[in-house]
Order: sequence, then C-alpha cells, then structure tokens
Amino acid sequence: MRKIAIISAVATILLFSFATRTYATRTDNEHLSALQSLISREIPYDANTPIDSIISWTNQLAPTLKFPRTEESYFTLLLWQVSAYIMRGDLSLAVDRARYMYESAKDMNSNFGIALANQAIGQAYTASYIQDKALSSYLDALHHLSPNNPQTYRLLVKISTLLQQMNRLEEAMTYVNPLNQLLEQQPEHPLAIPILIENATYYISSGDQQTALRYLQKADSIYQNHTHEPAHGFSIDYYTAACYRALAADDHDKQKADEALALYNKLLELVSGNKRSLEYRSISAEKIYLYKLLGRFDEACRIYQELYTVTDTLASKSYIRQINALKATYQIDELKLGNKAQENRIVLASIFIGLGLLAFISMLAVWQRKQKKKVALSKKNLEQSRWNAESATRAKSVFLSNMSHEIRTPLNALSGFSALLTEEGLDDATRLQCTEIIQQNSELLLKLINDVIDLSSLEFGKMQFSIGEHDAVATCRNVTDTVGKVKQTQAELLFVTSLEELKIETDDSRLQQVLINLLINATKFTTEGAITLKLEKESDDMALFSVTDTGCGIPKEKQAHIFQRFEKLDENAQGSGLGLSICQLIIEHIGGRIWIDPDYDEGSRFLFTHPIRQTKGTQKKEGRA
Repeated sequence: MRKIAIISAVATILLFSFATRTYATRTDNEHLSALQSLISREIPYDANTPIDSIISWTNQLAPTLKFPRTEESYFTLLLWQVSAYIMRGDLSLAVDRARYMYESAKDMNSNFGIALANQAIGQAYTASYIQDKALSSYLDALHHLSPNNPQTYRLLVKISTLLQQMNRLEEAMTYVNPLNQLLEQQPEHPLAIPILIENATYYISSGDQQTALRYLQKADSIYQNHTHEPAHGFSIDYYTAACYRALAADDHDKQKADEALALYNKLLELVSGNKRSLEYRSISAEKIYLYKLLGRFDEACRIYQELYTVTDTLASKSYIRQINALKATYQIDELKLGNKAQENRIVLASIFIGLGLLAFISMLAVWQRKQKKKVALSKKNLEQSRWNAESATRAKSVFLSNMSHEIRTPLNALSGFSALLTEEGLDDATRLQCTEIIQQNSELLLKLINDVIDLSSLEFGKMQFSIGEHDAVATCRNVTDTVGKVKQTQAELLFVTSLEELKIETDDSRLQQVLINLLINATKFTTEGAITLKLEKESDDMALFSVTDTGCGIPKEKQAHIFQRFEKLDENAQGSGLGLSICQLIIEHIGGRIWIDPDYDEGSRFLFTHPIRQTKGTQKKEGRA
C-alpha cells in the first residue's frame, strides 16, 4: 500500500508539471501570435493587445527567440516594445531597451538587429526632441537594410515625418515618393494609411490644407471600410484636427477652430488614463496653441499649468521605475546559468567516474566539495560586484534624474508663462498671476542652485568657514525674528532658553543657515500650534539646539532617510530636498552631530550639538573646508 501511495503521488506531480508546461507553452504561443499580428498590420497596439501587454509579453517571449534563425522576430518584438515604452511615457526604459538591442545585435553579428536597434534609438531621440541625432540614427538604420525589406518602408515614414518637423520639406518629399510608388503597386498594403497621412502632413506643412484634407479623407475611407484599428483612427483624427487648426489660423475661421477643439477633446478623453504619455502631452500642447489662437488665454494658462504639474509629479515615478529597469537582467541570468552548468558538469563527472572507479570516490568527493565552494564564492563575489555597480549607478542616476526634474519644473514655468506675457489682449489679472508664478519659480530655481553649490562645496572641501566667537542666544533670537516675519503659517514661533548668553566659536552665518532651514521646514508642515527653538548646554564643552513643532510629524519608516539628498515628505511640495543634507554637512564640519528624536510623537523634533570651543583639529579642517 505504501509503495502504491508513493507511485500515485509521483504520478500526480508529473502530471501537474506536464499540464503546467503545456498551459504555459499554449499561452506563450497565443501572445506571440497576437504580437505578430500587430507587426503584420503595421499598428503599434489594438484593443486586444494594449501597450502594457506588449511590454509584458515581449519580456516573456524575447529570450526564447534570441537565436540566429529567429533573429528577425526577436529584434522586431524588441522594437515594438521600445515603441510601447515611448508611447507610455517611459523614455528612460525605452533608451535602456534600445541600448540592449544594439549590444545584442553586435554579439549576434546581425545587420538586421543593428538596423532595428538604430531605429529604436532614433525613436527615443525623436521623443526627446533631439531631431539631428534622431535623423542620423534613422539613416544608419536605413544603411543596414535591403531596399525590399518591410522595415525599410517603416523607416521611410519616420524619416519623412522627422524632416517635415525640421522644415526640410523638399528633402522629406524624396522619402515620400517611394512610399507613394508602393501604394500604387499595393493599394491594400498595411502601410496604406500611414503613407496617406504622411502625404497629408507634407501638405499641412506646405500650407495646402485642402489637399491635406483629401489625403486624410482617403485614409479615413480605408479605416472605415477595412481596418477599424484604433491606432489608425487616432492618427487620422489627430492630423485632421491639425489641419483644421491651420485653417483657423490662416483664415480666422472660428468654425474650423471649434471642429479642431472637438477632435482634440475626443482624443484627450481616449488617452486621459495615462497623463504622462507622449500622446497626452502632444494633444495638450496643440490644445494650448488653439486656445491662444481663440484668445482664451485663461484656459490656455490652466491647461499649461496642469500639463506640467502632471508631468513633473509623474516624472518621479518614471525615474523610480528606471532604477528597477532590466539593464543587467540578461547578463546576470547568463552568469547564473554558467555557474549552474559548471556545477552540473561536476556532478555528472563525479557520477560517471564513481561508477567505473570506486577507489577514487573519496578523492572525487573532496574535489567536488572544493569546486562547489569555488562556485559559491564566485556567486558571492558576483553578487557583491553587481550590488556595488548597481548602487553606484543608482546613486548617479537618482542624482541626475532628480536634478533634471527639479530644474526643469521652474524652467518650464518660466518659459511658458513668459511666452504668455507676450500675448496681446492679456488681461491684467492673468498678467499679474503669470508674473507672480514667474517670480516664485525664479526664487525656487535660485534656491536650488545655491543648495547644489553649497552641497558641492561642502563635499569637496571648497567652502570657506569664518570661525569666530559669537553669542548663540543672540543668533537664535535673530533667526526667530527673521523667520517669524516670512512664515506662512498660523503656528506660533518661540525661542526658549534659560541662558542669558552663550559664547561659542562658530561661523555665525552657517549656524544661522542651519537654524533657518530647520525652522522653515517646520513651518511647512505645522499649520497651527507652536514651533519652538530651544538652546541649552549639554555639557561644559557642548551646546544643544533643538527645533520642536506640533505638526504632522515624520513617519518612523522615513526618519532613517530624512537626511538623504532629495528626500522629501511631500513630493508635491516646493523645495529641492537638499536642505537637511546641507545642514548635516555643516554641523559635521563644525564638529557636532544632528539627528531626529524618534521618541517624540506630537510632531517633529530635530536636535543638533555644537562645540562651545573649537579644537585645533576642527579649526584646521574648517579653514580648508
């Protein structure tokens, strides 16, 4: 009975394993078929295969196609994935995937792969509005493709579109002509609608809107009678709206402007689920231009502000996903497989040798254990090296990403609202609002740059400290008076000390900088109650400062990271997130330490110590800081 039970259990496990593998294989085949259908129909997505599915399925299927005999399918899938990342707004992931395509193509010595990798890089450059490099990448891709390859015609469409955007219309037409010849030979070609749209955009750029509309109507006829692909319908509506907008601008035709506005509203409703996508931003920009054309400056200003608020808020999420990108996944997997294969070879060698030579079993066992230890050590070293490399890359990427994000926010506002101020007919209230926003963002940009300069100077020992004897009590009173005049909160600002005076050796301006930073931070998160600056002597050699508020407090899980760069409690609040990092560096340079009280639960309490007398070693360090 026991043997029967064991046999039954083994059979059940084998049957379950077989069923699971069969289901997974069938699912992969269905996903591959859906992706190949998109490629054959020359569309980026459809209702059954949305953008997120393209990304997910390609991650599953691509490794199974990475062979010379299936290289065209492999690189084409990766190209579609890059396009999906770009449409979703994940430009950084798209660039990483394009780079991976190029490295894989070089390893496989594949001209086709190199061509598609260059096309992917060109698409990423186009989305970044770096047109010259995008054109260079497209032309490199065209160089590696044969004239009759289907990918050649896709490239011609992209090159023509890019040249029109660069206002090189005659040159663009040289790439449109081969597309028109293809359309004459194959009227039902999957690229028929994109080719007709390409002709329409050429005439829109040339100022012949009526001819452009005829091409768009022909494309719409094919769409209504044959394809019904949502991506094609989206493109036709987008360029029809662009045509109406151009007619409204040229002829001051309000009806055409209203028709264009209706189409833009319809398209925005379709893509409103992802407000950081390329399509949403492009349509919003067109709508802003149309509102300016109609003299509806308030609505243009509102959409402009909403567009950049959404873009900047969501940009941080995009950069967080970039840190977790698949940049090194395949390389690590290959190394793990290599280690596993080596271990398997050792085991098999031990078995075969043991069967023939029993006398060597003990020696082989010792040798095998040594080899396993080497493999384990190799794995450990590999994991440590990978972690070190990723940590360094992550730190650099986070710093650059946050700097780019924080600087772009005020610059976008300065550029946009400055442009609005030049518009004629702008009412005084709107002009005052734009001026206030420009002033706020100018101050924000100046504060960010000053923080970065301070942080860099402190880190590399270039900041000069002027150490002298100052009364800490007087400094605290001066700081509370200053912050009390500019605070934007109902909370009461207090200074508490039992000391008449406390002479300390310090850099008074840097000490004030630290205190002001801590107090300003407290005012941001304390709407009512009190903010208290307290000064006392911790010992004969050390002074103790504390800033206590009755605000919302800092969650326990964030307290360990609060002094890290760009760490912010509220991602939507203004500020660079560098203030506490600078405070920590200043206090440590002076010879003290700064921390947050983890036991205080009625708000937040920051404390830092300061030496009353500077030692010779500290003075020497401060002199060259």
